[in-house]
Amino acid sequence: MYFGALDERKQKILKAVVNKHVETAEPVGSEILAVHYDFGVRSATIRNELAELSELGYLRQPHTSAGRVPSDMGYRFYVDRLMDPPTQDSTAANANSAAIASEIEDIISETCRMLARLTSYISLATQPTMSETTIGHVALSKVGERKLLLVVVLSDTHVEHRIIDAGVRMTAADVERIGNMTSAQYVGKTLDAAASGVEPLVQDAHPVCAQVLGTVRLIAQTLASEHDVCVEGTNYILKHPEFKDVSRLESILGALEQRRRLYLILSRAMLGPTVTVIIGSENPYVDMRDTSFVAANYAIGGRKMGTIGVVGPTRMDYRRAISAVNAMAQNLSELLTLLSLS
Repeated sequence: MYFGALDERKQKILKAVVNKHVETAEPVGSEILAVHYDFGVRSATIRNELAELSELGYLRQPHTSAGRVPSDMGYRFYVDRLMDPPTQDSTAANANSAAIASEIEDIISETCRMLARLTSYISLATQPTMSETTIGHVALSKVGERKLLLVVVLSDTHVEHRIIDAGVRMTAADVERIGNMTSAQYVGKTLDAAASGVEPLVQDAHPVCAQVLGTVRLIAQTLASEHDVCVEGTNYILKHPEFKDVSRLESILGALEQRRRLYLILSRAMLGPTVTVIIGSENPYVDMRDTSFVAANYAIGGRKMGTIGVVGPTRMDYRRAISAVNAMAQNLSELLTLLSLS
């Protein structure tokens, strides 16, 4: 985004407007700034600076006689250049770590709930990206004369079970041979590779062999295409005056139901190395342009696996949101990495 040149005083005034508007949710006028901040100039000069910042596109004036509020461009300039560095305080996140359940989905859901409580914004997280997950173990066993239990364990500890109706009697030797061949074909491969339909390395004449191989491939195809998003703290949206208007509230709640859309927005953070901030009109979806997203990657064993973040009004406390999201992403990475090693 192109930014017009701002001298030091304009930058200080813009920063003050953002901070005061985040605090009060009200337009900020020159008199308020003169009382609460020392710019070394009179209120009339501040008023002129506010007018120039509006002409440059950093502020907007909701009503003719009202003060100013930041525009999306103003928020972007603030986040990129004016905001004080976020603190790295993960105490609140770590305090409840021991109470979090050991399953990945439970950990992600609990982390989202904690993030929503910390920020008072709606929190979101994608489930771990499955396409690059590898198959760690395949086990096949008899559970009846004609039925088999197939167990597929992934590298992120996710486990899938399937009962296969063989239709014929199976000997222990048959089951062991087919199980070994299935392991040789799939163990160590990513879900994408397993789902691609590559021909088995070893051919087996037993009629159940193709059925077992096809079942593993179908599991891989299903998991590799899943894009679930955890959403917590929707009730916090009512705390923000921007969404007291029923039509705006209905619009954002409707957008939150579009999980595929949320996944695509959050996936933008996967391309960045640190925290990603999407402000207002930067969002490609029109019905979400009254909101901002702050998101960060989480990893398992150093490999990016998903995204966690918050969504709130563009009048967001970006410094606090970035700090909380970054801390929770780091905490989530540590928990999931420990789980993957256990």
